Amino acid sequence: MSGKIQLSISEILHNFKVDAENLEKQINENLLHISEIDEYLNSIMEQEDKDFKVFSPRNVEHIYREDIEKHKEKKYKLEMENRSLYSRLNKCNAYIRAIDETINKDKALKNLKVLDIQEKERQRIARDLHDTSLQNLTYLVHKIELASMYIDKDALQAKLELATINKSLKAVIDEIRETIFDLRPMSFDDLGLKEALERLFVKLKEKNTSIDYYTEIDSIFCEDNLVLMTIFRVVQEACSNAISHSNGNKLEVVVKQENDYCNIIIKDNGLGFSKEEMSEKMDRHFGIDVMKERINLLGGEISFDSVLNEGTEIKIHIPLV
Repeated sequence: MSGKIQLSISEILHNFKVDAENLEKQINENLLHISEIDEYLNSIMEQEDKDFKVFSPRNVEHIYREDIEKHKEKKYKLEMENRSLYSRLNKCNAYIRAIDETINKDKALKNLKVLDIQEKERQRIARDLHDTSLQNLTYLVHKIELASMYIDKDALQAKLELATINKSLKAVIDEIRETIFDLRPMSFDDLGLKEALERLFVKLKEKNTSIDYYTEIDSIFCEDNLVLMTIFRVVQEACSNAISHSNGNKLEVVVKQENDYCNIIIKDNGLGFSKEEMSEKMDRHFGIDVMKERINLLGGEISFDSVLNEGTEIKIHIPLV
């Protein structure tokens, strides 16, 4: 359910609740008038005492007939009006319950999607740690054992081994730092989205020197940090996919705010793919699937335009309010 639809449903729900409150208010006012009429009619009837019955040829009902009939007719109209109001109130309450159920189901579905995204993120981090840092640390354990064997027999060789271990340990530390950066870029908390993205591209340029980068990053204004972090994650994932799979040597990234929307373009000049390959690409690279889910949760839109041997362009449209 998109943000626009969610907003309109919230407005409809609000309108129904206002209508229900107004109907209840009108019903209570009518009940009060009915009660006042009953009290008035009772007071008239109480005026008829024994002396009145004995000395008057006409009773109270005859004397106040017109007034009594007028009030009874008013009471009847109020009761009929309340019957109609109760019917409308019951319909309003039914609509309110139905909309509440729809919104709650939508929230539950979103929560499940969030949990699914989090689980996939954990799987990715676990895989990255296993494939890089963990294997490197296991390798270093063997190197340390080897260096300990050299200490007594060949001190020089032991020093060389320790120097290699020292260099490898620094590399592992850098890998772990990158993993921490992926979890939560410190620059994002300290400086904001624009600076975090700029730092991301600095790191990408350092790691992938064969690629030419063109970036145009606006300052994006949004009160919800979750939206801004999602924008960062989407750009990060899209760039990672382009670098890893496109085999291109140019990457263009534009992040701009237009009114209350963030518009993103990520374009490469790589291999590209045909429309027939689109579903296969989606299945093969769960990063694209996660990226789509993140955008859908924010009520945004994503489109892919790819041509074989010419490259791929991704366009993303995310509401900021």
